[in-house]
Amino acid sequence: MKTFKLVGLALINQEKKREDIPLIDGLIINKEDGKNRWLVEAYIDRSYLDRFSTFQKNGQEIQLQVVISNKSNDPARMIATVRSITVMDERISVLIDALLLRNRTNLAEIILEDLVERGFQGETLLKEFKHQLQAIRG
Repeated sequence: MKTFKLVGLALINQEKKREDIPLIDGLIINKEDGKNRWLVEAYIDRSYLDRFSTFQKNGQEIQLQVVISNKSNDPARMIATVRSITVMDERISVLIDALLLRNRTNLAEIILEDLVERGFQGETLLKEFKHQLQAIRG
């Protein structure tokens, strides 16, 4: 197994919209089992307790984007389930079992397609595209 620093975490909803979850700290472990399975630990604000508890209680699969080691790295997509939640005063530690999705479309293509569908054109399209790439990469 190999352990890495988790530097970015986002939930992806059914409409493919991304919600960044501010990390206090985090780790991600490659189980190296030949099945692309990972273990994610996110140390986050307690305000996310209800949401992650609901995911856990329902056994709900969630889509994640994670950034490993360096904020300039491209996000990796994962399908995940919440294994456990530990409450620590005003913060929580969420342990997540995840499967890395290898067949992802190029991130730039996804962003560009979304912007075109939303009606951006010309210079405005280019400006918003650059802004969104920068936001993702930190």
